[in-house]
Amino acid sequence: MATTGTVSGNDVGISIDTDLIACATSASIDFSTNMIDSTCKDNNGAEQVKPSQQTWSMALDGNLAFDSAYGWVDLVTAWKAGTLMNVSWGTTETGDPNYSGTAYIDSLSASAPVNDIVTYSVNFKGTGEVTIGVNA
Repeated sequence: MATTGTVSGNDVGISIDTDLIACATSASIDFSTNMIDSTCKDNNGAEQVKPSQQTWSMALDGNLAFDSAYGWVDLVTAWKAGTLMNVSWGTTETGDPNYSGTAYIDSLSASAPVNDIVTYSVNFKGTGEVTIGVNA
């Protein structure tokens, strides 16, 4: 049954194929449209634009655990190999929307502060169209 009311951030994650990235602390998605300037002098210089390329990306922050089912070690391996990955963002609840496509890892970093846990961040840059689906 689809989620009703506001959606808890705890329920949203990023998956690679069918593997949820483990120990995430945040998961975000970004959609953007590049605009072409079509301003003419005969409209008094008021800016006019037309849509061009659509881009999308997903990002995740997490706590590093070397023994996680799918996490840091897998992400570094995929980044090093330049692997094109099937990524999806959303909940696992039947009937909820999900957003998916193919992407490359375009940035990956980790931070190990004193007296704290190690955290990491990964950014996926979409290639091609994003698909809007519904969890079955």
